[in-house]
Amino acid sequence: MQAKIGSVGSVRMKYLGRTAVRMVGRGEGMVLLRELGTRIYANQRSLILRCDLVQPPPIVNARIPLTVRKLEKKDIRSIISERPRRLPLFLEDIPSCYVAVTDEEKLAYMNWVVLSGDWERFSPYFAGDLHKVLASDECLFEFAYTFEKYRGLGIMGTALAGIIHQLIQEHPYLRWGYTYVRDNNVPSLKGCRNAGFRPHMVREERWRAMYMRQTFLSLEAGSKFSFEVPATPERPSSGDGSTGSATPPTDKI
Repeated sequence: MQAKIGSVGSVRMKYLGRTAVRMVGRGEGMVLLRELGTRIYANQRSLILRCDLVQPPPIVNARIPLTVRKLEKKDIRSIISERPRRLPLFLEDIPSCYVAVTDEEKLAYMNWVVLSGDWERFSPYFAGDLHKVLASDECLFEFAYTFEKYRGLGIMGTALAGIIHQLIQEHPYLRWGYTYVRDNNVPSLKGCRNAGFRPHMVREERWRAMYMRQTFLSLEAGSKFSFEVPATPERPSSGDGSTGSATPPTDKI
């Protein structure tokens, strides 16, 4: 178990005003306020998922045809229009963003892939620290986003698996990929599961006055997602108001 403390970096604050104006213009003022409230005081938990890039999963088709490719300059305007919080990444020219597009070349999904050599440039835009320093054969999948028009179509698992297949063709030396997902974001967790990611660790996050204290916890090999574990049926009442002597559930960590 490791504990670290991080804060909102000055590089990230550099574009805060421009990003906030665009978010408010899109009607995301409440999102900004919630984000600020989180950084003042919040307790959160993320799953750290890991994928064996040497053995990528087969690609399961989404409900619409998709093509995976690298981000192109023509995509940026559409991304900023719907996801203005990613503006700083484009202003800093952070590389390795992949997109999935429809047959009409409409953006359906995007995801940054951060190689070890790019982490120093990317890190100011990542909340907190990684659980470990990325080795040369490791990478981070971050800022996954399914565009609003294409949600509910099984896009994420298909697009992410396609990105993995293209990534290992471009960088055959890669072995492990990681991503961080809030433990209550079940749709994203299922999308990652469908692309070959499995639970690896847990990050407990405590925000206090713009500082985040992190605790990293290892998981047992073969750990399951919460939605993969069958619900335990309630024990019938014994008739005296009690429900027997069932042991309360415990955490596997």
